[in-house]
Amino acid sequence: MKEIFKHIVPEEKLNPVFKLLSTGKQLDPAKLLIEEITSEMEDNDGNFIQQFQTTGFDSRLWEIFLHKFFSENGFNFDNSYNRPDFYVEKDGFDFFVEASLSNEVQEEKFTKEYIFKAEKNNDLDVQNELIEHYIMRMGSVLYSKLQKKYWELEWVAGKPLVLAITPAHNYLANFLPDAKIIEYLYGLSYESKSEEEPHIPKKIVRIENHKFGKKEIPPNFFELPNTENISAVIFTNNSDLHKFNRMGYQSGISDEIIIMERAGLAFDTTPSAHPVEFSQSIIPGDLKEDWNEGVNIFHNPNALIPLRRDLFDNIRQTWIDENGSLEGTMPNFYPFNSKTFPVGLNLG
Repeated sequence: MKEIFKHIVPEEKLNPVFKLLSTGKQLDPAKLLIEEITSEMEDNDGNFIQQFQTTGFDSRLWEIFLHKFFSENGFNFDNSYNRPDFYVEKDGFDFFVEASLSNEVQEEKFTKEYIFKAEKNNDLDVQNELIEHYIMRMGSVLYSKLQKKYWELEWVAGKPLVLAITPAHNYLANFLPDAKIIEYLYGLSYESKSEEEPHIPKKIVRIENHKFGKKEIPPNFFELPNTENISAVIFTNNSDLHKFNRMGYQSGISDEIIIMERAGLAFDTTPSAHPVEFSQSIIPGDLKEDWNEGVNIFHNPNALIPLRRDLFDNIRQTWIDENGSLEGTMPNFYPFNSKTFPVGLNLG
């Protein structure tokens, strides 16, 4: 696709974030990188650019991320079909990927202002509400994709099918780590050692249900009917516009001189198992981050056609071992969440 930033819809219909990305010098690295990635992509639906510029900005940005993610991991693309979203191949192993995200719903309660107020007042009830709402939104998206029954399509039948999801339903969504997705997908949770040491796992416990308001859903997505047709779920909370801006700026793609700082919590590889704080200055030529960072592949223990684990290097993967416990691989650096602080242009 060429000229993805050339307006093809009236000005008043443009997505405000797209408009900012198109003109804001502080986002120049992200813009240039997105142009580079999409120049290698095919518009299988025929409406990619139109949606990217309007109501589907977040969804299409997620697809751009996934295209780059698979490309960087050595996959080839087959654009013969317009659904599911990707058909990829590596080392003689091919599979389909359907991309989705948890969009905002109408009359969203958890606005940025509402969350800020809860944080300021240390309102634990709102915090717990946010977590359960998060699970409901993510679970609802995965369940709706299950109803599409892509495995019944002639060209998908007999191939592994992967669902890829990222949270985008409110301001806090990207700050919640993947522990809650693990609870929903497998119905398992780590019970902490004590209230004083909440991050030290004691044992794995089974989750009974998830409840938000009057709505209640069962845990363990991989036990639902028809989920045996899903080989794995790919998840990340690290695929937003800040990701593209950091990746673009560190690569040196932009001539702008920008002050860009990042901080967050990462997995601790020492026995203490406490999340550790980290901070980074994003500098051209200093390649701190890659496209695998923050991505987790959750393998379905009941999959009719499992996804091969050896297709990915230096990436977090999770599965259930023969004893029914959570097992997996962890890269040397795995951020649970992060925030890119307001970038500024260095005019000095």
